[in-house]
Amino acid sequence: EIYTTEDTLSLHDALPIYVGAGPGRFTIELARLGAEVAVADLSPKQLELNRERVAAAGLEERILERTQADVLDLSRWGDGSFDAAVCFGGPLSYVLDGAEAGIAELVRVTRPGGHVLLSVMSLVGTVTHFLPILLDLARRDGVPRQDEIIRTGLLPEEPDYGHLAMKLFRWSELEALLSPHGTIVAASAAGLLPAVQPEEPELREFLARTELALASEPGALSCGQHIVAVLRRDE
Repeated sequence: EIYTTEDTLSLHDALPIYVGAGPGRFTIELARLGAEVAVADLSPKQLELNRERVAAAGLEERILERTQADVLDLSRWGDGSFDAAVCFGGPLSYVLDGAEAGIAELVRVTRPGGHVLLSVMSLVGTVTHFLPILLDLARRDGVPRQDEIIRTGLLPEEPDYGHLAMKLFRWSELEALLSPHGTIVAASAAGLLPAVQPEEPELREFLARTELALASEPGALSCGQHIVAVLRRDE
C-alpha cells in the first residue's frame, strides 16, 4: 500500500494503467501489490522486455493487456477506465512541451476519486548531482548555453547532454500543471542523496531511512534526480 498525506491508496485488486512501463521493474512491483495492470509503452521492444521479465517473476497472470501507446494519445481507453494511472520515469519529460497534454490524458483515463502517480526529471537535482559535467559543458559550449538550459529546463539532444532531448522540471512547474486536475496528495524527491552504497547493511538501511525521512520536505522536492507526485482526480 502507498500511504499519502490526505488519504490511503491501496493497489490491491485495483485496475491501474501503467504508461511508459518500460522493461518491467515497476510493473512487477504493481503486480506484487495485487494490482491487475494494463501495460502501455511507445516501444514494442520495451513491451516485449516487459513481457519476458514479468513472466520470469511469475506474475504474468496479473497483466490484463499490453498495448503500444503514447502518453499524449490514450484514446484507445475511455474516460475513467482505470482506478489509477502510473507514469514513472521519463515519459512526461521526453514529450518536452507536451507534458500538460500528457497529464490531461492520464487524468482523463482515471476514474473520479482515483489517483495519478507520476514522476518527471528534476532540474535542480540534475544540476546538483551532475555539476562537474555542467561545468565541462559550459567550458566547451559557453556559459550562455547553460544559462538557457537553467532558464527553460530544456536539455538538448546533442552529444554529452543526454541521449534524448528532455524537459527538466522545477517543482513549482509540475505543481502548476497538476493542480487544475485535482488534489496533490503527496510529493517527494527521488534520488535525493548521492549514489553511495556502503558495504555495511546497517549503513545502507540508514541511508534509505534518511532519504525517506527527508525527500518529502518542501525544500527537498526539487532536489532529487526525479520529482514524484500523486494526484487524486476530483469527483
